[in-house]
Parts: sequence; structure tokens; C-alpha cells
Amino acid sequence: MEIFDFLGEDIITEQKIEKNKQLKSEKQQIKNELHKQKVVQKKKEKKKKIKQQKYEVIQTLETQEQKNDFVHQFKGLRNQRRENGIKSLQSPFKIIIDCGFEENMSDKEQRSLARQISELYQENRKLDIPLKLYVTNIYPILHKYLEQYHYKQWQLISDERLFIDIEEFKQANIVYLSPDGEEELQEIKEDEVYVIGGLVDRVIMKNATLNRSRQLGVRSAKLPIGQFIKKNYKKCLNVSTAALMISGWLQYKDWSKAFDSIVPQKFKEQEAEMQ
Repeated sequence: MEIFDFLGEDIITEQKIEKNKQLKSEKQQIKNELHKQKVVQKKKEKKKKIKQQKYEVIQTLETQEQKNDFVHQFKGLRNQRRENGIKSLQSPFKIIIDCGFEENMSDKEQRSLARQISELYQENRKLDIPLKLYVTNIYPILHKYLEQYHYKQWQLISDERLFIDIEEFKQANIVYLSPDGEEELQEIKEDEVYVIGGLVDRVIMKNATLNRSRQLGVRSAKLPIGQFIKKNYKKCLNVSTAALMISGWLQYKDWSKAFDSIVPQKFKEQEAEMQ
């Protein structure tokens, strides 16, 4: 009787665990679907807002010639971004987003990573000197979130493989950017490929990207931004901001000016604090 009771309790416990797993999975699926709907709705609202703004500007113009010029300029800007996307594929300045941190991120953080990659892609299309972007080590969950932004249609290179396994980079001069690196990056060179860790960590993981570079056997370096950031603020940038810092240096050939033009105000050391 005691053996029967023991086995019975064990079976009930396993059933409860399995049921909890199923409920958790169903909740996550619902959460993911709601997030997908939210992304789609935001895109619709943004498109509608741009259309409304365009209409309002046209209404303020007096002559048909002015209206035609405005529409022509608007289409020109859109075409310019498309051309910049094509131009980026020929850029000598290569940036890899290494998405090999799945185990270190929550589901929310992985969704945030997909959003940051999307933001980077959109901003890169506006640059006078666009970067050639690679997104590597894409795993199934991240693929699902990137699909919400239709990333397969983007003018960049995406791959499920680790970047060191891609033929193009086997003999390349790789520099893995890490806020924990000892060496400071002084300049951006055409013959170097820069890797940014695709890691979103609300609670900063010390040495995560540095350990990653050591594990892969590639050189690491940090962006020289410590002197520009508030003393009480973290010395690491998110994925899109780190990449845009590189584009800022290419434009100004000066890290201070690049930082001032790219990084949000909340990061910056106030003039009063610097004195």
C-alpha cells in the first residue's frame, strides 16, 4: 500500500510538472502572438502617420508646381534610402552582429535584440557612408522575431552559421568589440571586420563579449567612449548605437564628435560635471 501511494504521488507530480510546462508554453505563444500583432499595428500606424503628414504639408502649398516638387522630393528621399541599402552591400566597412548569446537572454531581451537590429538596418539606409551589415548565428527564436520585421527582404547578409565558419571571414582581420576589452579602438580600418555582440542584458553581464572573443580566438577592443559617459552610467552601448558610433567616426574621424552625434543625451557627461 505504501509503495502504491509513493508511486501514485510520483505520477501525480510528473503530471503537474508536464501540465505547468504546457501552460507556460501556451502563455508564451499567446504573448508572442500579441507582440507580433503589436509590431504590425505600429507599422500600420507609422505608415498612416507619414501619409497624413505628407497630406498636411501638401495642403499648405499654394501652387500645383510646389506640390509636384514636394512629392518629387519625398519620392527622392525614399529612393535614396533604397539606393543606400544597395550601396551598403558594396561598402568596405563590414559590421557583424554575432547573435550567439541565446542562453544569456530572456524572451523579452531576444525580442529587443530583433528590434535593435531592425533599427540599425533602417538607420544604416540613411547614412552617407553606409555599413555592410551581417547578422550571423541566427537561431530559431530570433529568426521568428526578425521575421516580424521581414528581415529576409533587407539589403544585408544574414546567416545561421557562426561568423568564423563563414568562408569570407576565415582569413579576415577580426576585431570583437567589447566594453571590457583592454585595448581601445583608435580608428576604423577598411581591412578590419568589426563584430558586435548581439546581446541585450538588462542586468549587465561582466566580460560576456570579452569571453566570447577569447572563446573564438579573435582580437578584442573597446570603443573609446569612457571619458564621454557619465560616471554613474554603464560604459556599454546597445547593438544599434555601437554600430552607428562606427559610422559616426567614418564621418567625423573623431570619436568625440561621433559620440556627440550618435549617443543619447542620458549617457553624456554634463559640462558641469566635467569641470
